[in-house]
Amino acid sequence: MKIFLILFGAFIIISCQKEERLLNVNYGNKLEILNVDDKCGEWGGDQKQLIIYRDDFKGQLLADYSEKIGNCDNVSESKITKSVKRIKITDEDSDLIIKIIDELTENKINRKPTPSHSGIFNRIILSDSSMIINDFPSIELKNFKKLIDKIEQKQPH
Repeated sequence: MKIFLILFGAFIIISCQKEERLLNVNYGNKLEILNVDDKCGEWGGDQKQLIIYRDDFKGQLLADYSEKIGNCDNVSESKITKSVKRIKITDEDSDLIIKIIDELTENKINRKPTPSHSGIFNRIILSDSSMIINDFPSIELKNFKKLIDKIEQKQPH
């Protein structure tokens, strides 16, 4: 009976441990998600950027988020309108990040190539260049919008 209780207890402990996500993201390897809308046609538009990282190999996942408003009259004069540093990324946020990667990959791989001079641009890149996904013209990433909405709700107004 004692062996059964020990095995049952071990099973419960193992099954309750959370699955680590985004293990390749750390202080030396950041994950960038970039979205640029098509407000200015072929010159781009407004930009949303999320950079995910850790301070060390096993630390809390963090993110820096910024928004830039594109100036269609002079694209080199984009203005940063929002910048939030060191946002704590929850397990739910990590799941959304994985869904963003899946969503962009599926769109990119399943779309017929079409010539275009404008459209939405999306990029997901690991800073060590082991993963690079550029997609143009792209789609509005629904899971990216969900994650940004969650991040904005966490911030004091």
